[in-house]
Amino acid sequence: MLRLETHKEPLQPREQLVYAGAASLTDQQLLAILLRTGTKQLPVMTVAAQVLQTYPQLATLTHAKISELQQITGIGQTKAIELQAALELGRRCQLAAQLRFGTIASSQQVGEMMIKRFAGCRQEHLIVVYLDTKNQIIKEQELFRGTLNASIAHPREIFAYGLQLAAARFILVHNHPSGLTEPSNYDLKFTQRVASCGELMGIECLDHLIVGQQQYSSLKERGDL
Repeated sequence: MLRLETHKEPLQPREQLVYAGAASLTDQQLLAILLRTGTKQLPVMTVAAQVLQTYPQLATLTHAKISELQQITGIGQTKAIELQAALELGRRCQLAAQLRFGTIASSQQVGEMMIKRFAGCRQEHLIVVYLDTKNQIIKEQELFRGTLNASIAHPREIFAYGLQLAAARFILVHNHPSGLTEPSNYDLKFTQRVASCGELMGIECLDHLIVGQQQYSSLKERGDL
């Protein structure tokens, strides 16, 4: 007797997610779910492919501006906003999982986390990781965004948050979008100023990390703190 074989159609991304879990999907399939629909001319999987062609490194997609995303055919303002929001939420979830109630054992531990945090970032950020007396993380707070200079960076904001959180110590972290980790003269002066204020306030500055491309520099290990 002849047996007729039935050929099942490939699962659509949403069906595959339900059937096998989100981890089973490709980057293109995950993007297609976030985008939901394509255009009259382009199916959603094609639009997703175009996004990945424009941003082959997912880390750079995380920092894409809405106006830049809109340059991709099939991505309007609404889709760009939704995509950016989804990526930012994912980044925050990952960072929260790394930092939540963790204990800092070394500057290397923070440096490795922040390399991932700043991957593909094209603007300078100053982050402060506040710790209690046991070096357990209380909070990671972004205080400044832009070139680190006297016009925007001032110790008072750092210690205002520190007092609110009853922090015992903290670690400064900022990135260099150029990828270089050599501290500037202002980086060194700013660090010394913050450390001196910390001695007066009773909130110790443990280190200042400068994060570049796949590497970081510790001012404490350099002997500059």
